[in-house]
Amino acid sequence: MSRAGRVDSTRAVVGVIAVVALSIRLVGLDGRPFHWDEARVGVWALRFARAGAFEYRPVAGGPLPYHLARGSFALFGATDAAARLPVALVGGLLPLSALGLRGRLADDETVFLAVILAASPPLLYYTRVLRGDALLAAAAFVACVLVVRAVDSGRRGAAYGAVLAVAAAVAASGFVVATFACVLVACAVVFDARRLPGDALAALSDRLRAESTLLARLFLVFVAAVVFLYAPRGGSVSLWSPATFPRAVAFAFSEAPGRFFAVRVASRYADGATHPLVPFVISLVRTLLAAALPTVALAVVGALSERYVGADRTVVAFFAVWAAAAVLFFPTIAEVDAPWTAVHAVVPLAVPAAVGAGRGVAYGRAAVSRADASAVAAVLLVVVAGVAQVGGVLASDVYGPPTPDGALAEYGQPADDLEPFAANVSAAGEGEPAVLYYGDRFHTGDWAVADGPPVPTAWGGQLPLPWYVAREGAEATTLASNAALPADPPPVVVVDPDDAGSVEPRLPGYERSRYRLGLWNREIVVFVRV
Repeated sequence: MSRAGRVDSTRAVVGVIAVVALSIRLVGLDGRPFHWDEARVGVWALRFARAGAFEYRPVAGGPLPYHLARGSFALFGATDAAARLPVALVGGLLPLSALGLRGRLADDETVFLAVILAASPPLLYYTRVLRGDALLAAAAFVACVLVVRAVDSGRRGAAYGAVLAVAAAVAASGFVVATFACVLVACAVVFDARRLPGDALAALSDRLRAESTLLARLFLVFVAAVVFLYAPRGGSVSLWSPATFPRAVAFAFSEAPGRFFAVRVASRYADGATHPLVPFVISLVRTLLAAALPTVALAVVGALSERYVGADRTVVAFFAVWAAAAVLFFPTIAEVDAPWTAVHAVVPLAVPAAVGAGRGVAYGRAAVSRADASAVAAVLLVVVAGVAQVGGVLASDVYGPPTPDGALAEYGQPADDLEPFAANVSAAGEGEPAVLYYGDRFHTGDWAVADGPPVPTAWGGQLPLPWYVAREGAEATTLASNAALPADPPPVVVVDPDDAGSVEPRLPGYERSRYRLGLWNREIVVFVRV
C-alpha cells in the first residue's frame, strides 16, 4: 500500500476509534450521582446559566467547566448528563489528537495512541465527571501535539490552535501550574540530552525573528482567549463594554492570579500546613497500577526500548519525561489524595505506551514468522491479561457502582442513587423552600456564604444535595440544632442520623429514608412528606 493509502487508512481507523470513544462515554452518563466537586461546579454553573452572572473563584476551580456547562444547560436543560456532556465530548474526541503525531510515530503506533486515549480506565472515568482535570490534561496534550504539527508542517493554523489549547488549559484547572512545570522539565531534559550545537541555536533564533509577526499575533490571540474565559459576567465589569474592557483585562491577568495565589498558596501554607509528599506519590502510583497497569507497563517498555534500541525520538522522550514528572508534581500541589491526579500522568504516558504496543506487535509478528510457538503464546498471554485487567476495571470501577474498594472513585462520591431525593424535591412544587437542612452539621444561614472562601464546613456538609435542589429549581433553608421546627415544615427535611430520633416525632406524616453521601461514614436521614 502506498504512503498516501496508509495515511488514509490510519485516519479512518482513528476516526472509528474516536466514534467508539464518544459512544462509551455517553452511555449511562447520568448513571452515577454527582460527586461533591461536581455539585460545586454544577450549582455555580447553573446560577451562571440562569442569572448570567459569573466571577472566577479559585476555590471552585477554573472557569472553563462553567462556560461549557452553561452552554450545555442552554441546549439540553439542567441534568446530570448535560452537565457532564462537554467533558465527555472532549474525552471522546481526544483520540483524534493522535493524528497530529503521525509524522513522528509509525502508523500502528498512531492507532495504539488513539486506543489508549479512548479506553484507558482513568481517562474514561474522569471524562465522565464534571471536573477540570480531564479538560486540562486534554488541552495541554493537544497544545503540545499542535506545536509538533506546526513545526513539522509549517501550517500556521496549527500554531493558532496550540495557543487556544494553552488558553483552555489555563482556564481548566489550577493544576495547570503543575502541568506547566511538567512541560518545562520535559523540554529541559530533552533539549539538554540533545545538546543542540551553536549553529542550530542560531538558526532557531533567526527563525523566531523571521516569525516575529506571527508570534505577536499568537500572543494577542492568547490574551484575547484568556480574557474571554476569565472576565466576569453580569457585574460592573463587562467584557463587551469598551469602558470596562480594560478592567476585564486587568481582572484576567492581575486579580485572577492574585486570587489564585491567595486561596491556593498563601492560605494553605500560612501556618505551615502541608501534606506528606511520599504517601501521596505512593497513592498515585498505586492508582496507576490498579487502574492503568497495561498503559504503565507498555510505557516503560516503549520508553526504554526507544532510548536504548530504537530511534530515540524526541517526541517520545518528551512525553515520557512529562509523565514521570507528573507522578511527582501533581501529588506535591494536590490538596487531597485523590485518584483524579492519575489523569495527568496517563495522558502523556499514552505516547510511550503506544510505542511499547508497537514494539510488542513487531515482536509478535517476528515470532509468528519464525514459527516460535512459545513466544507467540507468551505474547497472546500478555495481551489477554492486559485486556482482562482493563475490562475488569471498566466493569467494576467505571460502569459499576462506586465502592470504597474501587481504584478510581474518591471519598466524595456518593454510594447511593440520589435521584429519589431529587424526585421528592421536584414533587414539592414551587413556592416556599422545598428543603430544610436541620442541624449544626448543615446550618449555614444565607446561601451566599458559599460564594467565596472560606466556604463554610456546614455548606460542604450538604454536598452534593445543593446540586439536586438547584437542578429542580427549588429553594432550601437551614436551621441550627437548637432551633424549633416551623409549624409547617418543608416537604423534605434533611437531618444528621444522630438527630433523626429526636426530629422524627415532630414530623408526623413524613416518611423516613437514608442516603450515603460518601463512600463511607457520611450518611444522612431524609424525611419526606407523604
